[in-house]
Amino acid sequence: MIVIGVGNELRHDDGAGPAVIGELRDRRLKGVTLAVSDGEPARLIDLWAEADLAVVVDAVQTTSGEPGRVRELDSINGVHPGTSSSHALGLGAAMRLAEALDRMPGRLRIYSIEGADFGLGPGLSAPVAQAVTEVAQRITTLARDAHRKPTGGPDG
Repeated sequence: MIVIGVGNELRHDDGAGPAVIGELRDRRLKGVTLAVSDGEPARLIDLWAEADLAVVVDAVQTTSGEPGRVRELDSINGVHPGTSSSHALGLGAAMRLAEALDRMPGRLRIYSIEGADFGLGPGLSAPVAQAVTEVAQRITTLARDAHRKPTGGPDG
């Protein structure tokens, strides 16, 4: 399993992805590789291509006016056309390119965090900072569940 935090810590809420990676580093999750990316499609593809499960966390700009809102998506079709990454081509483009090149991970889960402020400077807005902690907890649970072996039943 790899977790990729996409973003730039010097563009306020765009730093949400790297902030999640920072929280996860402190948790020392077994079997989880952590990475930060600027969102450039080829670099994302190189990071996730060999993974059974890739989790990507990215801040998005929306018109909903709900900073800190978290969306969890599991497929290319789940990328909402009304949201856009603050990066040049965006995660959707990376996913479509990876599919065309047959370099998608076994499974891909995306956590998008709606941001409010993408201007220059460090620091997250309060609702995005709260969402970072929520997403880190969700990923922690996902990682722990992925490493649990089934018990009981016909297979275990």
